[in-house]
Parts: sequence; structure tokens; C-alpha cells
Amino acid sequence: MGRGNISPAERESLKKNQYVVDVTGNRIVYSNEFKKHFMSEYLDGKKPTAIFREAGFDTAILGSKRIERAAARWKESYAAGSLCKYGAERYVHKGNAK
Repeated sequence: MGRGNISPAERESLKKNQYVVDVTGNRIVYSNEFKKHFMSEYLDGKKPTAIFREAGFDTAILGSKRIERAAARWKESYAAGSLCKYGAERYVHKGNAK
């Protein structure tokens, strides 16, 4: 739980979230929709962990460091004007139909 590697059971749990495009043993690919939602909520003053929790994520599985790193990447991309320009669209979601 939140220690870098994601167990098979945790992967199955994450795949059920509508905002997860793909998940492996050490990587989670979030949908562009979630990244936009995250930035909107963050700019409105919500804390990163609260945003993830309200979006249906088990924050114990993700861990604070994974949330912190994702937030930092998205804030940097947002500031550069490149949020959602590259990335998640190249993945085929294996859980939910998109």
C-alpha cells in the first residue's frame, strides 16, 4: 500500500476507477479527464489528497508520495500549457470501456 510497487489486488481495485487508463506493478496512467478535473479542483483550493479521495481513489493504495508526484507533474504541465497534450491517449484502457 503506497510503497512503490502495486500489488495485483491493488491493480484490480485501481482498474475499476473511471479515471484510470492503465495500471502496472509500478505505474498508474490517469485519464486526461482526471488531470483536468484535478487542476480545476486544485486551483479552487482543494488539497491533492482530497481531490483523489473524492474521485474514488483509495489514497492508502496510492500513498502520499505518489499523489504528491502526480500533482507536481500536472501543476508543472499546466503552468507550461502542456497538460493533457501528450500521454494517456496512447494507452488502451483494459478495465472500463471509454
